[in-house]
Amino acid sequence: MNATQQPVASPELPQTRERHQPASRYVVPGFYDWLMEVSHDLAHADLHSMAEVSDGTMLQVMRLLTHEARLLDQGGVLTHAYERWLTLFADECAYWIPAVTPATDPRLSISLEFHDRRRLMDRIARLGTGTAFSQIPASRTSRQWSGLELWPSPGRQDEWRARCSFSLVESRDGHKRILAGWNGYVLRQTEAGLRIVLKQVNLLDNDRPQGNNSFFL
Repeated sequence: MNATQQPVASPELPQTRERHQPASRYVVPGFYDWLMEVSHDLAHADLHSMAEVSDGTMLQVMRLLTHEARLLDQGGVLTHAYERWLTLFADECAYWIPAVTPATDPRLSISLEFHDRRRLMDRIARLGTGTAFSQIPASRTSRQWSGLELWPSPGRQDEWRARCSFSLVESRDGHKRILAGWNGYVLRQTEAGLRIVLKQVNLLDNDRPQGNNSFFL
């Protein structure tokens, strides 16, 4: 199965409404295979050519990533900012923070975080209660991204891959720290507009003990 195909439910599983919505049936072996192909492409050492990317597409992507960064920075101080952030993602998506560089198969190694859409909804709901101990008080963040590279996904006209560097300052309980690295994205044009299919956060020190990264990076 490639990334353009929809996973087929196993015949022994009943075709009834899932108890928990949305369902996670799209996270199948083919999805992980696609993630690894994308991950290798995102980590490629050479600069990607942007000759096939129109100015309009580049502007759309820049606006989307800027909007995403603003909502994440507002997540700790404004109610529902994280819910609005999740609307930038496709229905079938992944949020992945590898624990090593280069990223290895999350089926075979530990990740700092690996979430499908349902897991993202769980985390957002927990943070929204205001009683998540790891976020009392809530982190305040300010992030910047730069060095955007954008290129088409192979064999698709409605999907692009992107890479950019980021730096993030967190202030919490009177202490400041800096996180940095690079983000990899898969962005797809849907009926609702341009949406994030994959966000891969590659921290510079992902192989070292981490602090309290209980907010979204």
